[in-house]
Amino acid sequence: MNHRERILGVLRGERVDKIPWVHYDRHFPRGEKEREIRNLGMGLCCSRPCFFTEHPNVEIVQSMKPGGVILRTYHTPLGSLTEKLKVGVGYGKARYGRDWKGHVPRIVEYLIKKPEDYEVMKFIVEDTKYKPYYEAIEDAERHLGGDGIVQVNLGYSPLQTIIIELTGVERFYIDYARHREKVLELYDVLDRKYEEKYRIAAKSPGEFFLYGDNIDGFLISPSFFERYCIPAYNKCARELHSTGRILGVHMDGRLKSLANLIRKTEIDVIEAFTPPPMGDLPIREARSLWKDKIIWMNYPSSVYVMGPPAVRRHLINLLESVIPGDRLLITASTENVIEEEALLAATEILAEATLPLTEEKVKEIERKIPAERSIGSG
Repeated sequence: MNHRERILGVLRGERVDKIPWVHYDRHFPRGEKEREIRNLGMGLCCSRPCFFTEHPNVEIVQSMKPGGVILRTYHTPLGSLTEKLKVGVGYGKARYGRDWKGHVPRIVEYLIKKPEDYEVMKFIVEDTKYKPYYEAIEDAERHLGGDGIVQVNLGYSPLQTIIIELTGVERFYIDYARHREKVLELYDVLDRKYEEKYRIAAKSPGEFFLYGDNIDGFLISPSFFERYCIPAYNKCARELHSTGRILGVHMDGRLKSLANLIRKTEIDVIEAFTPPPMGDLPIREARSLWKDKIIWMNYPSSVYVMGPPAVRRHLINLLESVIPGDRLLITASTENVIEEEALLAATEILAEATLPLTEEKVKEIERKIPAERSIGSG
């Protein structure tokens, strides 16, 4: 099987020959080591949109200030909102609107700063027009061929849009306590407006769609998750399922407190699931709990910094814990550029992880590729 067949096979709940092992193209520096790693067994995942937006009655003015700060102002008939974003060296030139390390601009001043701003923001949301944009998906799929898949980006769900893009965590919880009606009015407007995105997505050429929600149980309580996240996920999932599409949600944080609620959602894939030592939910427990869902695991970046031997030891232990290895994909990292020697060490292990996994097969992989071996030896 090629990478595309393998990845889509798992996402569809089918049997495949190996655990898919992939990396995002935006985090993968091109060159000799990259070619070696991909030839050994790593696939690619490319993130593309299926829509673009227009704002007929909003003027958006952007300028670059000293120190790598983008100033972006939205002028509306009800007033203006401004945000500031900090960018790294090489922003907009090196990598797809990111800096040379693959980092996106960081919001340092949010659009919503006071209670009156919610009315202006509601106007901006209601004024937004969503237009189909399928060319980016088709172009990426044509270039990828069998080397990987296109992950279609839906942005954030309504709650996470407010928290991550519009207010920040601190302002959100203050406003939720003091001005709840304003927060919920904005949530409702976003929830209705996003139905337009779902319909466009359901008709697109994409197969796997992602809500990039960055869910973490320390920031989103079970009551918030149940009240605001599950209904949005289910609404999106039903629209996509009506045309045979697959929905994942980016849940890369600590999920133990939300695990039972996640089981109740209608989403298909828990994407970026991060096990210990960075997450707080062991993958064995997650697989046992989410029997009808696919886990697309984010390999914990803290292991990479300990060097190739630590990566090999951790992966052997991981393979033992996921036997027989179905319903699982692994991404090298959803957020970071990883040292190529660590990626090569991981790829050497996962290239041997044929399915179904057994205890004997894992022991054979450990004998064939011991933790202390030299990179590229054998």
